[in-house]
Amino acid sequence: MLRNKGHSSKQDNLAVTAVALQDHIVHDLQLQNLSIADSSKTKVQKTENRSKSLRRNTKALIDTGLKKTTQGGPKVEDPEKEYVLDPKPPPLTLAQKLGLFAPPPSPLSADEWDRVKQRSVEQGDSMQPCPICREEFGLHPQVLLSCSHVFHRACLQAFEKFTNKKTCPLCRKNQYQTRVIRDGARLFKIKCATRIQASWRGHVVRRWYRDLRRTVPPTDAKLRRKFFEAKFTEISQRLLCSYHTDIDALLCEVDRCLAVNRGVLQQLEERCGRQLSEEEWGEIQTQALHREAPDCPICLTALAAGGPAPAPRETVLLSCSHVFHHACLRALEEFSLGESTPFHACPLCRSCYQKRVLEC
Repeated sequence: MLRNKGHSSKQDNLAVTAVALQDHIVHDLQLQNLSIADSSKTKVQKTENRSKSLRRNTKALIDTGLKKTTQGGPKVEDPEKEYVLDPKPPPLTLAQKLGLFAPPPSPLSADEWDRVKQRSVEQGDSMQPCPICREEFGLHPQVLLSCSHVFHRACLQAFEKFTNKKTCPLCRKNQYQTRVIRDGARLFKIKCATRIQASWRGHVVRRWYRDLRRTVPPTDAKLRRKFFEAKFTEISQRLLCSYHTDIDALLCEVDRCLAVNRGVLQQLEERCGRQLSEEEWGEIQTQALHREAPDCPICLTALAAGGPAPAPRETVLLSCSHVFHHACLRALEEFSLGESTPFHACPLCRSCYQKRVLEC
């Protein structure tokens, strides 16, 4: 009898140990299908757990820091507030109560969370992309694990659902604790503000430089020429826009100016083109003798040589009664061949002339 009782007690202990191990494994791996409860209860629990997980996932995806109350309006919380997702440890399984497995770690205190966060800040995890989706944290919900690794909250939940266990994707630590932080959002806001300030400063500098280019001429020759060409074009455009030009009146003025010029040229041709008679030349010569000009106005030497001097130079009389050396006047005429006027002008009175060589 004692042997049978001892044997039955050992079998009961083994059965309890097996059930405890099985229950711990089911809870550890989150295998709800292997639960020892009734099938009907299992289905109800599965549906409830599924609805709760969907609500939890949806809440994680649209977590904006706003919580609505049922009676009052929306309650706005501090966007920089950090909180722990699992403030209470999970209940002990039968195996943990029997001492077969170590109990889960107790929740971290505020000082311990500060040390974990300090380690994460020193590693620069919030400045790097999320290790799961490899995207910037931005304004999306961010979680910090007790192993000091940082992830998107939705990415971590998707990873847990895919692996069906609670293990850190980087260091493989089991049964970690999770805390919601705002470091990624804060760094993203600082980055956005820096970009906005840089863009605004660049816009101000470019506008100042454009104004400077419009007012101060550059030192380079090519740029300086372009600067003044642009200024001249701008002034010309303003003048054209400020005055109303009548085309018909402008053409009438052009015709009138052409008629006046034709009249002047006709009078000039009448005065210089007509050949002078001998009587007129005699009067011009008498007038030149009364002037008593001893020197050539061009070379400033005597017109007639006196005494035993070399042969006198040939002189020429103009229709304006001025006398020059023939060679000097011819040189002056050759010098002025490039002028547009068809008639030569007297070097003294600037009138058109006819010339006549005088006998020595």
